[in-house]
Amino acid sequence: MAASMEIFGSSLLPRSCLLSSSSSPLFGGGQQRKLFFPCKQRRSCTAGRAVRTPVAAVVLTERFARVEAEEKPVRFKVRAAVTVRRKKKEDLKETIANQLDAFSDKIGRNVVLELVSTEFDPRTRKAKTSNKAELKGWFEKKNAKAERVVYTAEFTVDSSFGEPGAITVLNRHQREFFLESIVVEGFACGPVHFPCNSWVQPTRIHASKRVFFSNKPYLPSQTPSGLRNLRQQELKELRGDGKGQRKLTDRIYDYDVYNDLGNPDKGIEFARPTLGGEKLPYPRRSRTGRAPTSTDNDAETRVEDPLPVYVPRDDQFEEGKQEMLTAGAQKAVLHNLVPLLVAAFSPESHDFKAFHEVDNLFKEGLRLKQSLQDQLFHKIPLVSKIEESSEGLLRYDTPDIITKDKFAWLRDDEFARQTLAGINPVNIERLQVFPPVSKLDPATYGPPESSIKEEHIVSHLNGMSVQQALDEKKLFVLDYHDVYLPFLDRINAQDGRKAYGTRTIFFLTDLGTLKPIAIELSLPPVRPGDTRAKRVFTPPTDATSNWLWQLAKAHVCSNDAGVHQLVNHWLKTHACIEPFILAAHRQLSAMHPIFKLLKPHMRYTLEVNAMARQILINGGGVIESGFTPGPVCMEISAAAGMAVEDPTQPHGLRLVIEDYPYANDGLLLWSAIQSWVETYVATYYADAESVQSDYELQSWYAEAVNVGHADKRCAPWWPRLSSPVELSSFLTTLIWLSSAQHAALNFGQYPLGAVGASQDE
Repeated sequence: MAASMEIFGSSLLPRSCLLSSSSSPLFGGGQQRKLFFPCKQRRSCTAGRAVRTPVAAVVLTERFARVEAEEKPVRFKVRAAVTVRRKKKEDLKETIANQLDAFSDKIGRNVVLELVSTEFDPRTRKAKTSNKAELKGWFEKKNAKAERVVYTAEFTVDSSFGEPGAITVLNRHQREFFLESIVVEGFACGPVHFPCNSWVQPTRIHASKRVFFSNKPYLPSQTPSGLRNLRQQELKELRGDGKGQRKLTDRIYDYDVYNDLGNPDKGIEFARPTLGGEKLPYPRRSRTGRAPTSTDNDAETRVEDPLPVYVPRDDQFEEGKQEMLTAGAQKAVLHNLVPLLVAAFSPESHDFKAFHEVDNLFKEGLRLKQSLQDQLFHKIPLVSKIEESSEGLLRYDTPDIITKDKFAWLRDDEFARQTLAGINPVNIERLQVFPPVSKLDPATYGPPESSIKEEHIVSHLNGMSVQQALDEKKLFVLDYHDVYLPFLDRINAQDGRKAYGTRTIFFLTDLGTLKPIAIELSLPPVRPGDTRAKRVFTPPTDATSNWLWQLAKAHVCSNDAGVHQLVNHWLKTHACIEPFILAAHRQLSAMHPIFKLLKPHMRYTLEVNAMARQILINGGGVIESGFTPGPVCMEISAAAGMAVEDPTQPHGLRLVIEDYPYANDGLLLWSAIQSWVETYVATYYADAESVQSDYELQSWYAEAVNVGHADKRCAPWWPRLSSPVELSSFLTTLIWLSSAQHAALNFGQYPLGAVGASQDE
């Protein structure tokens, strides 16, 4: 044994009482574990056993110190680049405030940032955080002219910090600033990006820190432990408490009914019914919390233009968007103010006397006679400035519809084509029953059958019978009869407004184009149950019938314009989307993948809708003034069959009309959106269980339906949202409505609807 010891040059010693127990992570092993010491130390160690000299203790102390030094976290520095977007144009007040912020930053009232780890500290039971770092460079860059200014901050963290998942920002300046993004560099995981795009309020307005999460998405069940509390805290702040009046600096999302469209304090004629509730079901709008009117506790006081209506701060228009709208508003003032003043101060009638006067608006502009100019200039100096700036004329852009043929809007083929490629290409349907039948109550509105008979249209069917045309899918209808009939008595009681409920029958020719072959105009019965007053018009055969036919088409276009704006555009792509936006901000964290998917499609909608309540759909607003129904407009808004299944077609549908631009392009866009959404959803949801167990997703959908669409929450057409397929289908519909569908209904209004029969009034 001694020889073996000499050969190996070491001594095997039993565990000393100075050594750590077997449970120590540094000295693990069984109770009989031996330690190796050099032979030269044998006598010292053996002697130490007898006299207990401190040699072994010294050796072990050194080893403990070395291990402790190895375990102690190493502190290191990381750097953040913070991008702040400045206004392109500042008024004097904003310039002074900017300089004051720069000086206050210099003396210590600055912007403070703090990193938050994805990891949880078991000792403090909180997320791990860095030191608080002050933003550097604000004073030095106070006069920078760039739109985007990059500042820096330096954090100290230790090696056990982990990966940053959030960053907090405290603004101790006097005014808000727009934080675009933060990039943190120095971690082993590489640069960490924090997309912010948010206004950060000063502590005098919003005392608590703002939280921004990294661009890494997490489902609720996958949220790192260090971020769970922040995730819930941020959503709680966005929901608010449902009390008090909202300030323009708030970021609170809540619901209310449309009870701010009228102003009963100005008189009964300015009152408007509340939209939302059992009587007039309607989606909910964003809550503002304003006080009720003096004369009606159920009506909310209005904020009149140009004062701003509350919209959560981050949903308000950015500067570029606001500039574009301001330019458009100035142009609208130029187009509308002077003609209104002309009408007010001139005793002469200024109605259009001939079509060439309409044409001259686009070629020459609206010139004011010198005598009338002098009269207006004397009474209103503002008109002089407008007149001088516009060189004495008010010129309108030429609409696309008359660029090549100024009478295109009068022709039957263009009238028909507008139903497929115009501003409202979504209402035409394949006729499946002839004659068309009303769905209104016969006890109130009389017999349901249309007065259009076979003899009215058979001569326009290229030798077919009506039944043959139906069987071969050659007949189509644009039917606004049931939409308008319940409101016609109230519409026609208004001065200067007359309307009918219209039905138009179209025939699909061998060329693949539509032609109108019959128009029915209807009025409600004088007494409930009586026969309605109806009249059918067919394509003209002489000059008299030609102008009657043109008038009938004008009534169709008037109906079409109202349904387009009130139902298809406003209701379906604006009002119905708003509850899903409100619920998304209230129930889906910014780090939720579905929130990230929807965010680009929610942009600006709340601000646009708020402006609509202020100047478009309000009592006496643009819609009531410019559309035939007048004060009945919004009640109408509260109030298809163009494809057949064909599995051989790319989208599973075959269009009955091949030359249908809206449907052709729409199917391509729908397919692209659907493909993208399905791929995206599959990335995060593997099965039905993953969809059903996502409590944020289910809360978003449940709140949007049960609160945001409370009046229709029991409707059978709501999907269950219980599988990836159902989720993908619903998200595709939502994105389609707010993007492609809205574009089709919105952007063609002036090019295709500015003149003639394409126009309402």
